[in-house]
Amino acid sequence: MEAARDSFNKVAEEYDFVNTLLNDYSFFMSNLSLQKGRALDIGSGSGILVDKLSSHFDEVVGIDISDEMLSIAKTKRQRANTSYLHMDAENLIFEQKFDFIVSRTTFHHLNHLPNVLEQMKSLLNDDGKIVILDNVSEVETPATYVYVIGAMLEFIPHIRKFGLKNASRIFRHNTSKPWLEHLASDKYISEKQYYDLYGKLLPNCRFQKMGWAMGVIWEKDQKSSNL
Repeated sequence: MEAARDSFNKVAEEYDFVNTLLNDYSFFMSNLSLQKGRALDIGSGSGILVDKLSSHFDEVVGIDISDEMLSIAKTKRQRANTSYLHMDAENLIFEQKFDFIVSRTTFHHLNHLPNVLEQMKSLLNDDGKIVILDNVSEVETPATYVYVIGAMLEFIPHIRKFGLKNASRIFRHNTSKPWLEHLASDKYISEKQYYDLYGKLLPNCRFQKMGWAMGVIWEKDQKSSNL
């Protein structure tokens, strides 16, 4: 996690710019919990998802280990009902529970995923919901050239959608040395590993395959709270 923290600190500003333009959060917004009390975003980065959830929940907490990301979140996306905490996802410390716990592209950085999922379950209110979106790949760590080729293929479509200036900035970020070094340290799991791991730890969860990502949805009822 320390390596991920350091790499995100290096690219925080450009990462926020790119993700503001490119990321689609509809998967989370279409799977909100029925109860709208408290929500938690694990690995909240620069606070984009926290900001979106703030319109639907009484309180939203975002946690991250990157000081630079948290600084951007507090500067650009601080609301009356949001807070950002420097906290390691491997050690969740909260006195109150949540109705909605989410995480986007963070779990492939974790060393002890089963332990984190158990902590999340213990922090979830009955009838609450956990929604996770993370990378899925048959190759644990794709080669660097795969990302470079991908950035090249996306350049023209990005020009059409965002204009030359923004498309060039996206391309520079996606092919920058700090970002490529970060990607080279990522370790993904396969589709089968998702079904085996999450299916065991989050009984009766639902899966949604979305190209490069796998979505996981789990609702906690009285029966599952005793598992």
